[in-house]
Amino acid sequence: MTKQFILKKSVLAVAMTLATSQYALAQADTAPIQKVVVTGSNIKRIDSETASPVTVLRREEIKATGATTVRQVLDTLTSFDTGTLRDDGSATSFARGASGASMRGLGKGATLVLVNGRRVSNYAFADGGQDVFVNVDSIPADVIERVEVLKDGASAIYGSDAMSGVINIITRSTYQGIGVSGSIERPQSHKFGGQQTAGLVGGFGNLEADGFNVFANLEAYKRHGYMQNEIIGSYPAWHKKYVSPAFGDPSLFSFPGNLNEPRAGTRAAIRTAVASCPASRVNTAGLCTSDLTGITQSSDSAERLNFFSQAKFKLGSEMRGFAEVAYSTTKTEYRSLPYANAAGSPTNWFNGYLKRSESVAKPKLAVGNPANPYSFPVGIDYRFMDNLDMWKSPSEANQYRVMAGINGPIERFGFEWEVAAGRVGGDAESRDHGAHRDRFPAAVSSGEYVIGGPNSQELLDRMFPVIGTDAKISQDFVDGKLTGEVMTLAGGPLSFAIGGEFRRESMYIKSTDNVVNAEIIGRGSLFIDGQRDLSAVFLELDAPVTKKLVVNAALRADKADGFDGHVSPKVGVRYTVTPKVLLRGTVAGGFRAPNIPETLGKVGLTGFFNSTLDPKRCDTATRIRDILATGTSTDRSDATVAYNSGCLTSVPAMISSSSSLKPETSKSLTLGFVAEPVKNVNFAMDYYRIEREDEIAYRPVSYVLQREDNAPYSQFIVRNPVSDTDRRLADRANVLSPGANLAFTNGNIQSLLLSYENFGKTLTSGIDLDLSGRLNMGANGTLTVGLMSTIALKLQEWDIDAGAFRPNTIGLRGNPKYTNVLSAVWKKGTFATSVRINRTSRTELNFDETDEARWNEAGCIKNVKPTDDLPCYTAASMRTDLNFVYSGFKNTRLTVNVRNALKTSAPVDLRGGYALRPRSIKVAAEYSF
Repeated sequence: MTKQFILKKSVLAVAMTLATSQYALAQADTAPIQKVVVTGSNIKRIDSETASPVTVLRREEIKATGATTVRQVLDTLTSFDTGTLRDDGSATSFARGASGASMRGLGKGATLVLVNGRRVSNYAFADGGQDVFVNVDSIPADVIERVEVLKDGASAIYGSDAMSGVINIITRSTYQGIGVSGSIERPQSHKFGGQQTAGLVGGFGNLEADGFNVFANLEAYKRHGYMQNEIIGSYPAWHKKYVSPAFGDPSLFSFPGNLNEPRAGTRAAIRTAVASCPASRVNTAGLCTSDLTGITQSSDSAERLNFFSQAKFKLGSEMRGFAEVAYSTTKTEYRSLPYANAAGSPTNWFNGYLKRSESVAKPKLAVGNPANPYSFPVGIDYRFMDNLDMWKSPSEANQYRVMAGINGPIERFGFEWEVAAGRVGGDAESRDHGAHRDRFPAAVSSGEYVIGGPNSQELLDRMFPVIGTDAKISQDFVDGKLTGEVMTLAGGPLSFAIGGEFRRESMYIKSTDNVVNAEIIGRGSLFIDGQRDLSAVFLELDAPVTKKLVVNAALRADKADGFDGHVSPKVGVRYTVTPKVLLRGTVAGGFRAPNIPETLGKVGLTGFFNSTLDPKRCDTATRIRDILATGTSTDRSDATVAYNSGCLTSVPAMISSSSSLKPETSKSLTLGFVAEPVKNVNFAMDYYRIEREDEIAYRPVSYVLQREDNAPYSQFIVRNPVSDTDRRLADRANVLSPGANLAFTNGNIQSLLLSYENFGKTLTSGIDLDLSGRLNMGANGTLTVGLMSTIALKLQEWDIDAGAFRPNTIGLRGNPKYTNVLSAVWKKGTFATSVRINRTSRTELNFDETDEARWNEAGCIKNVKPTDDLPCYTAASMRTDLNFVYSGFKNTRLTVNVRNALKTSAPVDLRGGYALRPRSIKVAAEYSF
């Protein structure tokens, strides 16, 4: 009998063990050898150690992390991009209400998410109006048996989108009996936030004895949101001093508001509280304020109900049938601040339907209005707080998957076949209120709207009609494959897989008509409606050339409507140097077909790039802010307005789809080894390099603004004149600091026109390290220790003008060089405990070279001027989690997870601000009947 490599998975779930077990060999001589399909291959095999690096998280390991949702599970992986879109805090996203998955810094579109080896529905909304992706929150965590993460390109196996890797979520395969579970997690010593789950699983039938097994799993999830006033006491002083001078202060955009009008013949302003403002809310400068902390949402509440069911059954003596039904419904409750009117410059936004910039003047209170004591019309700074419940902004989504298939053998040739067909899809809607471009200013100017109220709901609904976005997505598919062995090579049988698939997908996303027609002030829109067919054929070979050398080769041809066919190759090699050392490597080509939003948009995506640094205004805005921050409470509020107008500004923009796009392509390489240097100590190291070409994107806004004075970028941007507000803020700063002589020389941006293009490249590379060891301590149990690390080496984007890669961004904001997870698990009898230490290395505050002058360490020291020994970088972050499990009661499992057990604060971040990171405790229980 040839020795087989027996795969073990550490607590970090990495394939590393190569030692041969004599017991396993003895068993292999007497029992049938089971073959399994490993993520990254269509071929069943005995040895699950492939040429591609695969990380596996099993059910027990997932529970030890304390993760409650699939997204929280993925956040524990060092190769995962934790900054990817999540539902909590994404109120301004076109894809709010969902959480995506991304690896290697290449975005959601380059990471393919599967369930049981097949595609699931994308989220009905597209993030940024462009990125289609799987909402991982729609997958019930309770049904997961393991998560397999393929960390190299896999387009040759799975087709489009698998350039940076594949996340394959494997569910339970069978279940008998009934099980219930539940968990509650709450921050320690806080009365806000937290999450809880409840699960029910039931199944019956024994596949071998009864010829079938059917089970279903239902999981409910709830997250409790909280408001700013509940956490504001936890914020350190530096957040207010350096990041947000007006943080927590009462707002001057208040109810019943402040009159604000330039004095005739001067640049000074009339600023005074509306007479009906209660004296208790008038500040020392005589202006009316409103405390918004109680209605400013810091965490968004969410509810989800996820259902998964699977059936397996015999069809005669050899054939097997299988079916899956999955359904998810999610609701995320966002809350917008009530609409605020700022006196002064008109509001600008882009009309994608007519492809022009829109502008509406701010309404003024007419002479004779009870709130206007002057003999001339006057502007007003005002927040429409008549009915706070109007500004709740829910996002709801449903997703489903229905599929069935049959497999069986072709006994004459020793082959196996499988066919399946199904439908996946979903829908989503988001709702809000917005100011109507005609009715809102007319009601204010005419006096129909009563400043400070009362006002009827009918009037409010006319002024602020319901707006939102609706979406539907679906995909019908059929696939089939044939696998088997065709001949014997020196190292064993040559295995093959051949097959194909057909998919028809459709997508519809449309903002409400009033938004599409630009009737809502300052609101961007989106209209996408399209359908396309995609087909593919593939071939894969697994060739054991010798006892030590195995070569795997795959080739896949994909064709999408409107585009030329694309062929993706992959070759993998693994070589057994000794029974304890394995070398491996892969070379692959990948691709991503242009999606429906990128090619079939009816109306270009319009909206705002928020928190944008405007290089023509930011320096002046910062100097004005720093001076105003030393003045009165009114000045401090204006300091934030000044700073935001240049350094965190909103840029109205339109991004148009294009019918001339071609697929993105990639070239990936992995090289590594797996070794067992001493018994029960396993080590793996893999180098990865992915270069993506012909990226479909619009030119980065920061990049365009840096080159505004140069062609062709000067054609993309239209600016407003310098506004009265700009002049007023600068004049006040000059009063507080005589001789400063500050003035804005450029107005804010009126519109920015962009379109999707094939122009970019991204290069990413790094090293994955995995180390695990297991110590048997006899009567004292077992101890397993693991270390999983990713060392990022490069993440570079292409400079289309220079024809070269831009500088490396590893070590800069959002891209740490080192991501590590150290874990230890001790088990004895019915008790187990574990510790996990998560660490990411320090990063600079600048994203890239475009904001280096202000936000690298030297620029921060010069412009932000930190004191109190605060760092002008984000220091390394470390969090320690504990887990305790007891299973001594019959059919019961009790778990306690302590997240951030040492109460380590998040690192100081002078750019992004303070991040709340309390200790939280999760208690969970499972019981089976």
